[in-house]
Amino acid sequence: MTAPSISKWFSKCLAAGLLMAAGTDRLLADEYYDMKDTSVYVDNTDHDLQFFSPVDFDFENLPIQQPNGYFFNFDKLSWATTGERVTVGSENTGPGTTGGGSLAPFRNFLTGFWGGALPPTSVLTPVSIPVPLFSSGINSGPPRAEFAWGERYEFGVYQDETTWSVGILDGPEANAGQSYGLETQDEIYGSVLVVFDDPQNLFRGFIDVVGPIGGPFAPDGLADDIDADGQFGPDGYDLDDPGREPDTFFLGDLRGDFDDIVTLPTSFQFLNVRNSTKSDGIELMKSHRLDNRHRMVKNQNNVVEFGYGVRYLRLRDKYDVTGFGGTMGQSFWDTQIDNNLVGPQLSLKWMHQKNRFQLDWSGRFMFAYNIMNMEQDAALGQDLVPGQYNRALYYGPTVASHGQQDNDFSPTAEMRVTGSYQISRALSLNLGYTAIFVDNIRRAAQQVKYELPNMGFREGADTQEIFINGVNFGFDVVY
Repeated sequence: MTAPSISKWFSKCLAAGLLMAAGTDRLLADEYYDMKDTSVYVDNTDHDLQFFSPVDFDFENLPIQQPNGYFFNFDKLSWATTGERVTVGSENTGPGTTGGGSLAPFRNFLTGFWGGALPPTSVLTPVSIPVPLFSSGINSGPPRAEFAWGERYEFGVYQDETTWSVGILDGPEANAGQSYGLETQDEIYGSVLVVFDDPQNLFRGFIDVVGPIGGPFAPDGLADDIDADGQFGPDGYDLDDPGREPDTFFLGDLRGDFDDIVTLPTSFQFLNVRNSTKSDGIELMKSHRLDNRHRMVKNQNNVVEFGYGVRYLRLRDKYDVTGFGGTMGQSFWDTQIDNNLVGPQLSLKWMHQKNRFQLDWSGRFMFAYNIMNMEQDAALGQDLVPGQYNRALYYGPTVASHGQQDNDFSPTAEMRVTGSYQISRALSLNLGYTAIFVDNIRRAAQQVKYELPNMGFREGADTQEIFINGVNFGFDVVY
């Protein structure tokens, strides 16, 4: 190649290089710097919330993330709240409870004796037939684990490696309920037995179950002669008894025979039991992303964040029971306990990115101080008239209201596992699993004190634990 040719070729290459350099400088200036003031940084990566703008990928095929911006997350929840089956009624059956209700009239009917003198060896004598002891018929009632729907919202702002966020839980309200009773059961005793502690022996009275001799097994309007001495409860002696000597009657007999009084079994014809548990709360968190720029680019798809903040979580538990018929008549007792948990919270989060897919695992732990507000309203025997046959002689309609507050330390742990798919630069879809465990709380069903006349809360009752878990699905929006 001759010297002029070399000079011409070199001139062309130099001109092309200068043009490329000028174009590059212009491009960089447009993207990163203000042309009038090169000290001002201009971020032209803002997408103006174009939800479906394409995802930008780097050379390692990882989505390019904005260093600053805002985000919003919404999750629809389907969670189940564990329930601890309970006995409806007192677990005591000894003296001082209504679990010793007498079935003497039924025994009389089966053996053919409705009064009068009984043979000394009769199986109906108190010596040979002790007073039976009954236990509550419902020993595995609600609450039960039930799934319910709820929502969770989270919004915040991020700047470089720091994130501020506010999370709101409008949690599921899990409801469980069941009705008990038989429509064919006689209304005198009903079919659902609920034992109450009765230290004052309030639920004692006369009964009318057995009809006249040879008649149907039905009330006849006269008190039954439980001790078979010819005197029928408050109605006095049977003066038409041909075997009775006239001179054995005296005025005092008109007061009635209190040996015919029995302890009535507290029962209902129908009983409805309902339990409801709802969780909601709010949290404020600050998180820091650990710098992984010192690692090779191909290994920068793993990110770790740790955070701290405060949280409030409320677990509201309601236990409502309604009954009617039987010896207790129309009654209800409604108990509600609010577990208000508040305290500092720590969090740890790990994220793994692969193309458009991302997997998150996060854990939270709250050092919660639990303020437990307990309320109970009860009305027993609303339609009872004291002294009626088959009704309590000393117990009438009773209305009661109770309130109590306790405090405890209730550690709370939460785990979230979420998989997401980035469908655009601003929008991703999520599917995950959440589990929450709370210790040292009070559930309403376990705190009911079954004692006449006013019920209330059990003294010294143990605290319980609760486990809430289920799936969540939703979306993330960044700006």
